[in-house]
Amino acid sequence: MAPLAKSGHLMHIRPRVSPVLADLLFGATALVYFAACCLFVAFLLGRISGVTWAARLVAIGVPLHAAQIVVSSLLLHVCPVQGIHFALSVASLLAAAVYVGVRTRYRIDVVGAFVAPLALTFLLASRLVVVTAQEVPRLRSVVLPFHVAANLLGVALFTLAFAAAVAYLVQERRLKQKRIEGMMQRLPPLDALDRAEHRFLVAGFPMLTIGIITGSLWAHEVEAGGAAEIARAAFSYVSWALFGLVLLLRAAVGWRGRRAAYGTIAGFGFAVLVLLLYLVRSVPAASVALGGGP
Repeated sequence: MAPLAKSGHLMHIRPRVSPVLADLLFGATALVYFAACCLFVAFLLGRISGVTWAARLVAIGVPLHAAQIVVSSLLLHVCPVQGIHFALSVASLLAAAVYVGVRTRYRIDVVGAFVAPLALTFLLASRLVVVTAQEVPRLRSVVLPFHVAANLLGVALFTLAFAAAVAYLVQERRLKQKRIEGMMQRLPPLDALDRAEHRFLVAGFPMLTIGIITGSLWAHEVEAGGAAEIARAAFSYVSWALFGLVLLLRAAVGWRGRRAAYGTIAGFGFAVLVLLLYLVRSVPAASVALGGGP
């Protein structure tokens, strides 16, 4: 688009976005995710016999969520990864998109019972609290896009691995208690959950590794931090080590099932601690999610 001259400077025309459109997309996306959550709960309680429509609603919510992020970003003149709240919304969108893509192949439809509430929660968070561009230092680095993309995709994949691990533990416990009715009949087989958890970890671990490496490469551009930054980096490395240990032990000694599930949940717990440290204070937004740099 051609620039306009004003006061001796060039001023680019910004696309006009209607706040009404942003509100409509937000409301539609929230409504679809909320309806999916209700159907998943009804399924787990035995009120309905299948999760087909719940999963379909998540699939409908994905493009609506993507459009909402794009329109809201244009309206606020903020890059979607230029603030932790928007970045979490993007990560939950990616988790929902991956779930939609693999749910049938891995037989993990019920994992949507974790994905849909997560997507709804981060959608609401992105609307209630948004870090604006003025609050974010301008960082220029050729590795920054890789850092951000790797972290967001890693969070999405680890979220799905965590959901599969929790479902595995619930299913295993009910099997040991010989409770073969109700919810247990509605959860996927243990082998399917264990296999899905492992594959999500295998896909997410390289993303986390790239995020930590690239975060370290441009960390010198960010002001040296204090205890919070050190804790954030330490938690990210612990999370990386736990996920790597689960994968290593599974390959070396066949470590799977309940032990792998506990390891996955522990690794995700440290990843959540990293995210919480970002949420409690204003930070350089490009260092999102699980990045190892301060």
